[in-house]
Amino acid sequence: DEPQSKWLTKAEMMERIAPMGHRVEVFKTTKGNCYEIYGRDESGKRLEIYFHPVTGEVVKSSVL
Repeated sequence: DEPQSKWLTKAEMMERIAPMGHRVEVFKTTKGNCYEIYGRDESGKRLEIYFHPVTGEVVKSSVL
């Protein structure tokens, strides 16, 4: 419920995601105001991760 002025930018989020070793294929904002990515983990498995847009913390993740 934070205003978008407090959100991390897409570039800032991508910088935080890079050390995780994930390859991002889709990056979007959900209706629930989270950042959501679809991509692949280090071993090539498909994944979906939701991030808090202000803190960058993982809210939910799943391997597809």
